[in-house]
Amino acid sequence: MDIRVVVPVLYSPQLADKARQEYEACASDGVNLSVVCVDKGTNSIECEFDAALVQPDVMRLVKQAERDGADACMIACFGDPGVAGAKELVSIPVVGEGEAALNMANLLGARFSILITERRLFPMMRKLVVQVGLGDRLASVRAVDAGVLDFGLDCVPKAVDQAVAAVRDDGAEVIVMGCTGTGIDMAPMIEQQLAERVGCHVPVIDPVKATMKMTEALVSTGMRHSKITFPNPPSLRPEYDFIGAGQ
Repeated sequence: MDIRVVVPVLYSPQLADKARQEYEACASDGVNLSVVCVDKGTNSIECEFDAALVQPDVMRLVKQAERDGADACMIACFGDPGVAGAKELVSIPVVGEGEAALNMANLLGARFSILITERRLFPMMRKLVVQVGLGDRLASVRAVDAGVLDFGLDCVPKAVDQAVAAVRDDGAEVIVMGCTGTGIDMAPMIEQQLAERVGCHVPVIDPVKATMKMTEALVSTGMRHSKITFPNPPSLRPEYDFIGAGQ
């Protein structure tokens, strides 16, 4: 099984190499992972403007993955930049971290809260939840007050506090980590400390693990997205050449 990870940021060890390590850590035996970064974009995705800038290159890389014979693509960003357009462009499964994590949350509880880096991302998160079709399941969005590049294990105490507040004050039954690159240990650490604080098990979803396993499931069962929902764009239009769609 060959799966391409598209990291929608310019290459840096802080995000790209970390994404590779996290996906490799949770990939099943027999999964061959390849990782690529955008050539044009930003160093991190921290607003709608950042997300819009990287979408053309994300779609180009997904199209290239299909040409290279990849069985599926994963977009390594919770905001799912370019995911819908990429699904129109190719026939192989394309899975975004946001849609994977939110749909997993929907399986595990009736209401979920998203832990994100900063408050200014709240509108973007709420929009994503609505796009996924789970607007009525969102209990809250809460911030740990750290930038994307600083969102690491040092943020666990604040993340636990916010998760506890989401459960006790907002009615959350599942917690979703709303940022990739948080480290393979962060979600389990938060889950354990959250259970100790609230007195019962509350799932804490790592979007990397959710995306990896959902993508593996789609490939192994031969499933892919509907071309009614995501129809192919008009073929051979010359103005699509900047993403290679007409080639």
